[in-house]
Amino acid sequence: MKFVIEIIATLFFIGYLPAGGTFASLFSFPFVIWINTQNIFVKFIFIFIFGFVSVIVSGFAEKEIFKKKDDKKIVVDEMFGFIVAMLEIETKNLGVLFLGFFIFRILDIYKLSLIKKIQNLNSGLGIVADDFLCGVITNIILRILFI
Repeated sequence: MKFVIEIIATLFFIGYLPAGGTFASLFSFPFVIWINTQNIFVKFIFIFIFGFVSVIVSGFAEKEIFKKKDDKKIVVDEMFGFIVAMLEIETKNLGVLFLGFFIFRILDIYKLSLIKKIQNLNSGLGIVADDFLCGVITNIILRILFI
């Protein structure tokens, strides 16, 4: 069971790479493109389930596998956050996809004050919530830029 959690938390061991969060976000591209082809109901069910699983897996990995608060090897949260960032954003244009990627990564790396505070929540919720918020902010920025 721990091995399965580790695979999910690290996105097939991407989290062990230097800049694992960046590679995890890049790994998310096909999922972002796929989810944006689905109807709104499927999108929100997917986001809800993936977010829930990310919180549970991240919390378990933090406590039982890595034994370190928000270990950098846990990158499933980056995937979840980037999917949120690009939800309902036109992804057929690769320029928009990469712009979203850069905005998301900048927000995730340089965490604004509010994002830093949310990151302090307990266990998996703190691990995932900051990336979720970075995703929401990125999504809003992209909407402002392209509306």
